[in-house]
Amino acid sequence: MALTNRCHPCRRGLLAGLLATPALAQTGTAEWRLGGLFPLSGPNALLGDEAARGLELAIEERQAQGGRPLRLLRVDVTEPAQALAEARRLIQQERAGLLFGSVSAPIGLAASQAAESLEASYVELAAAADALTERGQRHSYRTAPRASDYGTLGAEALTRFLPNHLGQPADALRVAILHEASASPESIAASLETRLREAGITVAERLAHAVRTPEMPAMVQRLRAAGVNLLIHAAGEGDAVALFRALQDAAWRPAAVIGAGLAWGLTDLSRAVGPALDGCFALELPPIETAERWAPGARPFAEAYQRRWGSPPRSGLSFAAYAGAQAVLAQPSLERAALRNALVALDQAEGQWPNGWGFRLDERGQNTRARPVLLQWQAAKPLTVFPPEAAIARPA
Repeated sequence: MALTNRCHPCRRGLLAGLLATPALAQTGTAEWRLGGLFPLSGPNALLGDEAARGLELAIEERQAQGGRPLRLLRVDVTEPAQALAEARRLIQQERAGLLFGSVSAPIGLAASQAAESLEASYVELAAAADALTERGQRHSYRTAPRASDYGTLGAEALTRFLPNHLGQPADALRVAILHEASASPESIAASLETRLREAGITVAERLAHAVRTPEMPAMVQRLRAAGVNLLIHAAGEGDAVALFRALQDAAWRPAAVIGAGLAWGLTDLSRAVGPALDGCFALELPPIETAERWAPGARPFAEAYQRRWGSPPRSGLSFAAYAGAQAVLAQPSLERAALRNALVALDQAEGQWPNGWGFRLDERGQNTRARPVLLQWQAAKPLTVFPPEAAIARPA
């Protein structure tokens, strides 16, 4: 059943259990087989597992509505060559006609390449790198925000919102952008730099670093010497933790620290960093703690997640993956051509999805009605503080 402007699927409830057997086939009345490619081990395991949980809840809800059975084949992939091989196996041997992923742009790029060449469909639920939708693929889609959306939000926050909070005008800000030298963080950082400069914000430094870099203390000292008063960091959980250690060792803290990307809303990051994370901001996917008027499905989703896994959602990533997969799975047919026709025709205003998004594809397969929010960590919770329509709290 397609989503409508009058009925949020989240309000119909979510099942407590998971499918007895995970994934999608394509002939007769047989099951539809779905492939799920996520990093379930290695440094991105938390993110991969969280996204996969959202996908599973969406499949479970669609299954409860009847119709053709769904079966999810969930695969652990940690690097592009493996993602390419596993995507080919899922399509050719397991007969999966629709693949979901990935939280990692290199994995998504490889999986979507395999899907396109083997006449299957691919849906990216989280990774932000702009390159994912810039290769002219007709049957690859992204339901989540792209890097340029993070840049747009960052510029809006630094011109319209944070100056009042910091008690200084936007033209007094000296911004540094640190980023991991990998696809999504680099794409987000590049977009932020462009948008901030266009807005008249001074970008004093933009520095790339390797994953798990030992150079964080030296970079922090460099930024301190450059008079930076606002630091943006786009990287994974491990390097975010390293940043806070380096700041503590340097006995220095800029007026504001803003994370960017999927790791910065994780409750595990709060546990690893401790009280030092409170007061920090993040450009992130909408967390559970977002205004109900903007994200009406947050509470029902959190309750379903709690029933299934015995703990609250670890970030808004599972919520975003659930909402994106739900919109795709709601289409009458998941066959490649029919799915494309349905998704191209789908037009849902912002606010129609459980997490506040809507749906409208551009010519590249990008959902143009998905956008990040600015959250702030307060008392070990990520709370949306901007834009105003999504905010559940005032900045502390």
